[in-house]
Amino acid sequence: MHVLSILLLVLIGGTFMIGAAWMPFSPERGKGRRRWLTTAASCLMVVGAAGFFGSALSSAGGLNWLPSSFEWPVGYTGGVASTADGLHIVPHTPSGRIQVYDADWTFVTGWHVDANGGTFKLLAPAEGRIEAITARGRWHYVFAMDGTLISKNSYEPRSYDSFPNVGESMVVPTAPWLWTFSHPGISWAVLAVGMVMLIVMEKAGKRKAAGELGD
Repeated sequence: MHVLSILLLVLIGGTFMIGAAWMPFSPERGKGRRRWLTTAASCLMVVGAAGFFGSALSSAGGLNWLPSSFEWPVGYTGGVASTADGLHIVPHTPSGRIQVYDADWTFVTGWHVDANGGTFKLLAPAEGRIEAITARGRWHYVFAMDGTLISKNSYEPRSYDSFPNVGESMVVPTAPWLWTFSHPGISWAVLAVGMVMLIVMEKAGKRKAAGELGD
């Protein structure tokens, strides 16, 4: 199931991004100002699609090859747990990752959580351990602070909602141009802006062409 989901995301996302990236090179896109606007719209669509499909691909496990040194842009998130020695344990459910930061919010390490593409939350951190539970599959994971998996067990017959929500909602320091990749909603908004720009230009081009024919 994971493999099929990953293949579909790669196929759909890749096709969309290639199509959007090709738009400025199409001969129908005109010249001058119109081509520059088409290029801007294309860039917005590519970036938005990369954020949207990238998060989904990561959540499905398709980016598990990323090294522990890779930091996914988080932006605003909830359920951030802090340890007694000042570490911040950050769950990022859109990408299916846990990321660890020091007291100054310098990235330390990160890894994927197999939550079957669904949500998960952290339990109160214990000494040298990070625990996470998933809504789908009802898995209880125990990780070492470096992301090494210690154990994976089912928490049935308990329900996901029976576990308390711990941690705080925080804004993880993230460069403004990376916020697009922090949440699928933001990615979709960027993609939609690019599509609206393209539609408006298409209509304007048709009106201009119709006016020239009328003359």
